[in-house]
Amino acid sequence: MYEGKWQAVSGKLGTATIPLPEAVLTIMGDNYTVDSPDGEDAGNLFWGPEAEMRTLDMVGTSGPHQGSRIEALARVKGNFLQLCYAVDGGRRPEHFSPVSGTAVVTVRYRKLEPGEDRDYASMLAEAEAEGEAIESAKS
Repeated sequence: MYEGKWQAVSGKLGTATIPLPEAVLTIMGDNYTVDSPDGEDAGNLFWGPEAEMRTLDMVGTSGPHQGSRIEALARVKGNFLQLCYAVDGGRRPEHFSPVSGTAVVTVRYRKLEPGEDRDYASMLAEAEAEGEAIESAKS
């Protein structure tokens, strides 16, 4: 469910929309890489038990997050993956519902199918059209 390539399409810091680089997250087993205009970040994934809202620890092994541990929540809904984590090194969020004024980021990714070549603008438009159901879903 989580394995594959995911294109970042939208993000929020608390309740505020934030710009994202054109990044692609690749998940293969217990490893991840993020390719963006800023370079590559890679590391190991430590998954919690299977659930609709799954815990995930991301431990950077190279790149800007080398040596860092990010405690996140993860879930997949349709073609979209959401990750939610504190950017200030804080504790893992307890839910995906954004809270104003917090340092919690929620990033939505759209799954890229093998060989798929879609431009970022069309993926963003699709994510915005389908995203309301994801953002408003309570876990």
